[in-house]
Amino acid sequence: MSNDTKPSFRLDRSTMTVLSIVLAILLFLSVNIVSNTVFRSAQLDLTQDSLFTVSGGTRDILAALDEPITLKFYRSELVQQIPALAAYGTRVEELLERYAGLAGDKVKLEKFAPDQFSVEEDQAVGFGIRGVPVNAAGEVMYFGLAGTNSTDDEDIIPFFTPSREAFLEYDLSKLVFNLSKPGKTIVAMISSLP
Repeated sequence: MSNDTKPSFRLDRSTMTVLSIVLAILLFLSVNIVSNTVFRSAQLDLTQDSLFTVSGGTRDILAALDEPITLKFYRSELVQQIPALAAYGTRVEELLERYAGLAGDKVKLEKFAPDQFSVEEDQAVGFGIRGVPVNAAGEVMYFGLAGTNSTDDEDIIPFFTPSREAFLEYDLSKLVFNLSKPGKTIVAMISSLP
């Protein structure tokens, strides 16, 4: 009798099934972790009107920033309770986050949810953010933006109205541009006419 039998390592079917499931789960998790890390900044806008695509002019404005700009976004919790404003409020916030992401450390975004009689409400009113009455009980909501630069210049959007949703990027880019170029060009006309 020969003694050259090799030890056999055989797995039964149930053990193979369990190992296959565990390996599939590990593969799925590792692919998700890697893709989340690698493709974090990759974006694809498939909306009909390219709602989340920032124009080249806006990219140029953000790239040309010389000094930091602080954007203070005031959105009351009541905005989320009004269906007509809830989706628009989310769109404004996402676009502001996109601006801050494209500008790097040149645009700082601060978000506030002002309640009545709070410090945030006082700050919003101090900037000129307009409070809009919501009901007969006197509740007021805030949904605006205040921007400041390092030379204490200010510019605001007192209230984001849904009727100007088509001009949202223009309004935000105009605010950022005004804060990045605080010295306005003065045009004068000299004439001998009385």
